[in-house]
Amino acid sequence: MQSQQKPEDPLAPQSPLPLYASTTTSEPNPKRKPKKCLKITCCVLISITIVLIAILLFFGLFLFKKRNIEVISNSATLNNVSYSLNPITLNLVMTLILGIRNPNYAGFDYQQTNTTIFYHGTEAGISTMPAGGVKARSSKTIYNTVTMNGTAIMSSQYLLPDLTSGKLPISTNTTMVGKIILFNSIKIHATVQTTCDITINLQSQTSDANCKGNVKMS
Repeated sequence: MQSQQKPEDPLAPQSPLPLYASTTTSEPNPKRKPKKCLKITCCVLISITIVLIAILLFFGLFLFKKRNIEVISNSATLNNVSYSLNPITLNLVMTLILGIRNPNYAGFDYQQTNTTIFYHGTEAGISTMPAGGVKARSSKTIYNTVTMNGTAIMSSQYLLPDLTSGKLPISTNTTMVGKIILFNSIKIHATVQTTCDITINLQSQTSDANCKGNVKMS
């Protein structure tokens, strides 16, 4: 006879699951999120630092860079000359032309400037130019009229021979002192000095000028 199986009792205790069949759920580590945020913050700060360094390099290499003031033109023209041999008289008016270029990113402001005219080393006239300026990255042409004082050279031993020959040698000297201020903090001092050796042809009322310019920056 076959044995009949007993019905399972629902209230009977269940056998425990084997270890390999047990399941565990791991909770998220609360420390991982702050570490991720810290990495993102560090990357952002490094990026900002790199951008700031690039900006400072740009200002240092381009905007803050000291560029020399340039003399782009320097000449002299004769306005009027009159003279006589008996008695000896001489009146001379000339215009000096000075072109300046400022390549800096700030304006060049110059002080009141004097131009002196010489005859064989003797001071024979002086003219004063008012203070002014050259805008940033621009050029400016300055005209300065100089009048020669004939009475100051009447006693010169060279005057009569020069008037007789019809050629009068003179020279001029101009010293312009100014400064460039970058962003109200960096001061660059500049001195522009120009000289002209001029020969006046009394017969044709013309002049031949040889001018030179020199710039010193500090």
